[in-house]
Amino acid sequence: AVVSTQSTGMKKACLILPQRLTAESVSIGGTVLGGLVDSFWEEARDNNALRYQISEPCTRILSGREKFCLDYNANRFSNKRKPHPIKSISQPFDESLFNFNKIKPAEVLCGIALNKDTDCVNVTMDNSESILAVNDSPLSQYHLLILPEVRENHSQKLTTLAVELGLSYLVCKKDPNTRVVFNSLRAFASINHLHLHAYQIEEALPIESATVSHLSGCCFVLTSDYPVPGFVFELQESSDTLVESVMKTVGILQDRDIPHNLMITYGDPLIISSNETPRPVIRVAVWPVQPSDELPLPDGAPFRPAVCELSGHILLHDKTAYDTLTYKDVWDILALAALDADTFSEICESVKNRLE
Repeated sequence: AVVSTQSTGMKKACLILPQRLTAESVSIGGTVLGGLVDSFWEEARDNNALRYQISEPCTRILSGREKFCLDYNANRFSNKRKPHPIKSISQPFDESLFNFNKIKPAEVLCGIALNKDTDCVNVTMDNSESILAVNDSPLSQYHLLILPEVRENHSQKLTTLAVELGLSYLVCKKDPNTRVVFNSLRAFASINHLHLHAYQIEEALPIESATVSHLSGCCFVLTSDYPVPGFVFELQESSDTLVESVMKTVGILQDRDIPHNLMITYGDPLIISSNETPRPVIRVAVWPVQPSDELPLPDGAPFRPAVCELSGHILLHDKTAYDTLTYKDVWDILALAALDADTFSEICESVKNRLE
């Protein structure tokens, strides 16, 4: 199979994923997709595509209702790329800055595309406009980037295709340890070129079981038990409905220049029938947040409330913080990202009106 990239001129395998999914598409178990992508990632690692070697996971679960997971990784903090200067969530792409057309050939894993007429993963000889690439500063083993239409030079502004690719990748990988995440500009995105992350962590995360109240259709709202208010969507009858609902919600935030974070993950059903055996579902969480450059983070704050942290996965680079951080410490820093109650309530009303 073939994928060409502007930066490398290389030809690599292209994975074709089903575009249309339902709740019945969600299952857990080893897949061809998982095996292929993992082998591509291992080859990139062996070809020195990473900035550092990944150490064994170092995690600690805090006692408390939300079961925050602390994750110590000193290498990523000191070795990741310098973030772009950002002033607006709609800031245009700047070709003079680092972008994913400039990645090394060894970082390209394969192409990725969608097909609405298939219900399984295929490997073809087609060219692909979208690619998977290794993240050269990984959080964990198999941390990669999903780069939609990479040569179109889209800014870091979520699109329908980006959500569809992330959703299909997660469902087809059939691995509940995999999460797909997105940070908008001014919500801790560091590179202004459209990308999502896919990474693995074995621990369950609070967002995957957080309680919600129904808003409209497949859209729910996190209850006040969660430190940062947000929306949670569930894959039900149709991925078309899910993606449309997510993008209508994100569109409201984009129109208002409100930064936001998104996670696609396995989780508990949002509605459980009394006579139904609980089954894994796909949850899509969207958090509208305060601008990251305006957060009143204390000097020496041990972490930043980006998408992983909002889900309850707390990334730390300081061993002392890892050893001493408390549940209240985590809650207080996460809460700094929350919109005020009146603003969030107004957004909820706008989302409800747009979805109905």
